[in-house]
Amino acid sequence: MKFLGIRLDEHDSNITYTDGVNVKYFKPERNNQIKHFGYNNLSAWLEAEKILDFKLSEIDAIALVIDVFRHPWCKREDPEALYESITIPVEPFKDLKCPVYRVDHHYAHSLSCWPLKDNSATDFVLDGFGDLYRSCSVFSRNKMMDVYTLETMFSFGKFLANFGQHIGVLGIGDDAAGKLMALKQFGNVNHKFYNHLQQYELKDSKNIFDWHAFEKIVGSKLAAQYQYLDFLRTVHDYMEEAFPKFFLKHAHPTNVITYSGGIAQNVCINSKLKKHFPKIIIPPHCNDEGLTLGCVEFLRQLYEQPKFDNKNFPYWQSDEAPIKGPSEKTIRDTAQDLAKGKIVGWYQGHGEIGPRALGNRSILMSPEVKNGKSILNDRVKHREDYRPFAASIKIERTKEFFNWEGESPFMLYSVKFKDKIFNPISHIDGTSRIQTVTSDQWYYNELLNEFEKITGLPMLLNTSLNDNGKPIAGKPADALALLKNSDIDSMVIGDKSYNK
Repeated sequence: MKFLGIRLDEHDSNITYTDGVNVKYFKPERNNQIKHFGYNNLSAWLEAEKILDFKLSEIDAIALVIDVFRHPWCKREDPEALYESITIPVEPFKDLKCPVYRVDHHYAHSLSCWPLKDNSATDFVLDGFGDLYRSCSVFSRNKMMDVYTLETMFSFGKFLANFGQHIGVLGIGDDAAGKLMALKQFGNVNHKFYNHLQQYELKDSKNIFDWHAFEKIVGSKLAAQYQYLDFLRTVHDYMEEAFPKFFLKHAHPTNVITYSGGIAQNVCINSKLKKHFPKIIIPPHCNDEGLTLGCVEFLRQLYEQPKFDNKNFPYWQSDEAPIKGPSEKTIRDTAQDLAKGKIVGWYQGHGEIGPRALGNRSILMSPEVKNGKSILNDRVKHREDYRPFAASIKIERTKEFFNWEGESPFMLYSVKFKDKIFNPISHIDGTSRIQTVTSDQWYYNELLNEFEKITGLPMLLNTSLNDNGKPIAGKPADALALLKNSDIDSMVIGDKSYNK
């Protein structure tokens, strides 16, 4: 059967099509280069018909994630229903013969983890908010076991976004939470306030985020105004402990669990969860970019179809791939440039699903470049000076450099260096967000091998192939524009290198 999953409305629209086996994915921001782009009507998404190569008339079923309050024709959500059959009285839906379903936002998140697991005991979803202003949902075997709204558990993501705006963090609002995750390390824990928070659980988040309580403990409203980062650091550190406690109320540490939703991008919280739940699964598309993967999985289960093929996941973007990959010579030459301290753009195959660069759409640098972090932030990414960079490392050598066991394929954990700290890939707290690389990523793994032969280091600084405020490059032309408008030294697109 042929299924279509559609995410419309405010931000991060995406489309997934499957012919019953193969999965094709399209995120329009990679095509139009408007970050967090959302379709604001019910027909603009039809551009995906050509890009994903399907005919709407041949689709057997459609599942959508939409914001009900934006569409007058859509009936009010049933709080007990995880999905419902709907009739959409406008083109292109009104004349379709296939059934159309609206899927609950959080339910779609929970189902989106299918490329990474067969079964899970518990599925956690925490984000800004989903349908019916839900901030947190807990599922088990496709049944909702627990649910909270913004009233009963205010979203940590919403708090960070609001607080970032209050203290003057610039840029796109949807990116503020990630920026504050980095910025909080520049503050100090106020231990009196931390002790005050000990009485609260995750569900008491409104009390945890209480600025007035912080002012009282500081003893002066004026003095508190100069301690924004201390407040942020204290709240964030406390939430890093509160999340595992909440999860432990719903799952056993030995369980396979999944965690999705926008807050699952917080690597500090993820690292604490990993210690309690070694089998936790967090997908690279944990934010709204994964919703339509959940939609097609919902349809697969509803119609009792065979499981989809997850081959080459997560490199599923329907963007423009080079005609051919890099030759061994191109890989060697690129490794030599990196060993010399050059900044290299790396555009190979299809792009990754999710906001992280995982070796197909990357800006690369040696982790030994002096002032490398400042150079990249100032002259390439044109972004705030406090923001750190991640590292890609060969999985078999990870333990030599980091206090980490096992895989971290999607850059979703923050880990301590073991001995030597490499400043370009280190945050102020002596941690790095790492991606472990295996031989399955042949081109990228070979590049690491060649770099290791020259330098002895099995790792590279890796950041996404984009400028500040722009999405990751979706076409070679986007990559070449970045080469032109930044201090990147060369851009490797497929087997061709473009140098300044």
